[in-house]
Amino acid sequence: MYAFWLTARAYGLGVGWVSILDPSHVAEILEVPTEWSLVAYLCVGYPQEEHVDPELERYGWQTRDDRSRLVLRR
Repeated sequence: MYAFWLTARAYGLGVGWVSILDPSHVAEILEVPTEWSLVAYLCVGYPQEEHVDPELERYGWQTRDDRSRLVLRR
């Protein structure tokens, strides 16, 4: 997923993860085999605006994670 996102950004494309969908309903609409499972629904395209801060943070929907929690120091 990250390689896809980074590659898209290198070409000026934006990638958005749509998280408000019901996976079983999407599978039904797309008529996929029942053994398939939805992993991600992504929107890809050229953004109308560029921002350095994430939209979730900008609109107050989610705060940014503390990066120090993600870095392992030895």
